Amino acid sequence: MPDAPPPRTLIRASELGPAESSSHPYNPRSEVHGWMISRAAGLRRIAVNLAWLPPGKESALFHVHYREEEWAFVLEGRGVVELDEAEHEVGPGDFVAFPPGVAHHMRNASADERLLLLEGGEIIPDVEVADFPRLRRRMVRFGNRFAVYPMEAEIEFIPGVKELPREFFGLATPGERPPLLVRARERGEARLYHHPQNPRSEIALTWLSRPALKRISVGVAAVPAGRESFVKHAHRHDEEWMYVLSGRGTAVIGDREEPIGPGDFLGFPAGEPAHNVRASPDGELVYLLGGDAWSAATIEIVDFPELGLRKTFVGTRSSMTFPHDAAVEGKGT
Repeated sequence: MPDAPPPRTLIRASELGPAESSSHPYNPRSEVHGWMISRAAGLRRIAVNLAWLPPGKESALFHVHYREEEWAFVLEGRGVVELDEAEHEVGPGDFVAFPPGVAHHMRNASADERLLLLEGGEIIPDVEVADFPRLRRRMVRFGNRFAVYPMEAEIEFIPGVKELPREFFGLATPGERPPLLVRARERGEARLYHHPQNPRSEIALTWLSRPALKRISVGVAAVPAGRESFVKHAHRHDEEWMYVLSGRGTAVIGDREEPIGPGDFLGFPAGEPAHNVRASPDGELVYLLGGDAWSAATIEIVDFPELGLRKTFVGTRSSMTFPHDAAVEGKGT
């Protein structure tokens, strides 16, 4: 069996190769073509796929996950997304979040053009439960093994009891559902950010996934001509990615620089290489970006190798920055 190719940080649009094709075994109208671009880039916890549906075809099957977070961003064409029992037309620039507990499905309603999507979600290696409500079936997955049961086969484990009290598990009372569909024209004003360790840093950020998704994040970033996004850095836990929508720029990856343009994808697994991005001198660089979402419960370590600094985050607000050479014990980096 041939060895798998080594992961590549940069996946150019011109180097994608032939698309893979798939369909859902329960849906004869399902037909999806595309590329698992995050896998090629070495990401392990976060999936990002470039996928397209032919006219009149559907993505998979109306389903609901109970653990996994998913999302989709429309690049080209027009389609229809189902969210629970409601249908919504979507077009270029629209973003849809699929948090756990929301049944969903996507189809290309066009008769003559493809529906091109950037889509993604979590890679959950251990256990998951998903329902196919219209087929009255439940799938239970543990690792790479799975079993599918008809809903009618259910037996009462505790007679007359479907749900245990939420307070028994320390669960909060469910609140109002946040918006799941963010249309391109309704994104709101971007937040301008300048990295404090880089005077050339300037980036306008618009988060699309918050607050609907909790563990993964997706947003739109715009870097003005000649400016840089952040500062050259490497995350020790988080995975990151970016997909160029428009404009051109340069990706700094370790010790090398690579030109980037529309359709190029960059995936940054935890650890090396350190990276940063700058826009070309003659135009704005716009891209989707995403990765692990930060919360009050997350811990992260970020290194800035050219500055000799290490920043530690405990939650979203408690952070400290240290010089590498200030360590008094265990000085390994």
